[in-house]
Amino acid sequence: MNFFGVLPFISFLFLVGILIVKISILRKKGIQLSSKNGEKNKYKTFLFPVFLLVFLLWLFETVKPAFKIQFSVLPEISTKPLFESIFLNVLGAVILICSLILWTFTLIHFNNSLRLGLDKNNSGKLVTTGIFSVSRNPFFLSLDLYFLGIALILPTPFFIVFALLAFTGIHFFILKEEKFMLNVYGEEYNTYSKITRRYF
Repeated sequence: MNFFGVLPFISFLFLVGILIVKISILRKKGIQLSSKNGEKNKYKTFLFPVFLLVFLLWLFETVKPAFKIQFSVLPEISTKPLFESIFLNVLGAVILICSLILWTFTLIHFNNSLRLGLDKNNSGKLVTTGIFSVSRNPFFLSLDLYFLGIALILPTPFFIVFALLAFTGIHFFILKEEKFMLNVYGEEYNTYSKITRRYF
């Protein structure tokens, strides 16, 4: 089985597995990850199914090489590699592995402050140490690196466009989250943001 074909599939399982372990640990401690009092967004009802569909297409295209699946549910032009380069494959694999390491350290350094969504009534403690002393958003940075690594290993129009959309969406979510953090943590977050960069 081709290493570069199976790596995206294995890395996805690792990504999800580590997150599930972290959530399970927090739940056993009785920590509530989200609440019903969180911010309401009228667009979520529409955007979530669209995002889920695109994500499932992305996942299917990612696992295809691992199982040597020949057919695609997407148009052939969107799934055909634009170029083949062992250098880009290796670079993508290195970036992908780095993203998983960063993802793991981020979840560890979150301690008990990991939350799902923006909810000022369930915010947890502001984390500024460990990996968070190097980047204000290591969680999102690891996702950016992950999508970049996938796009380099599988350089098809679909993955390249997906990565660009992911970068854009993540950046805008970070901007929204920064306003939330400033509102909830005030001067503590303001001071932190002056000494720690948004990405790295």
